[in-house]
Amino acid sequence: MATTRTEQLDGFLALLKAEGRHGVLGLDCGTGEDGLAFVRAGIHFTGVDPSEENIHVARARGLSASVATGAPLPFADGAFAAVWAVDALAGLDPRAADGVVRELKRVAALGAPIAVVLPEPGPGYTVLRSPG
Repeated sequence: MATTRTEQLDGFLALLKAEGRHGVLGLDCGTGEDGLAFVRAGIHFTGVDPSEENIHVARARGLSASVATGAPLPFADGAFAAVWAVDALAGLDPRAADGVVRELKRVAALGAPIAVVLPEPGPGYTVLRSPG
């Protein structure tokens, strides 16, 4: 049975808390709904989204957010303790999706969890780990 978006987020938040991780990059963050949940849980959130309108709303909510796409990301190697990339691969061809996943691994700290929800229906999300 597929999990809901809230269940996916709650599960990832629990993982971050268990591992003592205090920061997350949100790819395709939209208007910041998920970002607010991270902040409420005590986890610093940095969001990116290709829509200037979405970023304007996310910033108005007090979130750190910038206009960017999944590849390339405007961050240093290993900059984030975790990555939340829900729906970020939806609609991408396999080559583009592979490029985004490579970029997520690049900006994630060694061993950081990277949550990716694949576009097709499934049981939830996949947690990848950056090489470490």
